Amino acid sequence: MKTLTKKDIEKPIGGLFFMIINTSIWAFIAEYYLENKDSRLAGIFLGLIIMSFLFFYLKFTKAQKNLPESTIEKTEEEKKNEKWFLIIFGLEGIGILLAKNILMNINHDELFICFFVLIVGLHFFPLAKIFKRTFDLYIGTWTSLFAILGMFLITQKITPVNIANVIVSLGCAFATISYGFRMILEGRRLLFSETK
Repeated sequence: MKTLTKKDIEKPIGGLFFMIINTSIWAFIAEYYLENKDSRLAGIFLGLIIMSFLFFYLKFTKAQKNLPESTIEKTEEEKKNEKWFLIIFGLEGIGILLAKNILMNINHDELFICFFVLIVGLHFFPLAKIFKRTFDLYIGTWTSLFAILGMFLITQKITPVNIANVIVSLGCAFATISYGFRMILEGRRLLFSETK
């Protein structure tokens, strides 16, 4: 059986780190647009989930310290994938900044959260191809559909902008929570297989 190394547990640790940050962002955005109409219940609920992510993040990082270093060098494909990840991440940031500026200049800043979410959703599609992760396709589709739903709700004046942004933010929070739980399961599976 292959010995678990520090490198093997990096993916769940890194994934959980990103999901802690992203779920926190969506919780903050949802609570901001709710304007305390929910007595902060959404924030408390999401906060509890974030705390559980943090618990497992700390547990995994503690376990990682006791694992041996990997003696296997990164493959050319891994290096290429990391490079593409950074490029996609950079393009995502540029896309968000451009969307903000364009929407402000055409007086449709009310659509920013939806466009922000759409760009986030779309970035999962190339990641799914690069890392061969079908789960990213599901998350990308889910997130993009919530962005489109938000745009529809706002442009058709079905709900106030604040409510549409809450719906979109909570939809995104569900996506990041799903990803976070997936990272927890992956980390536990790796550590459990090591103790067998």
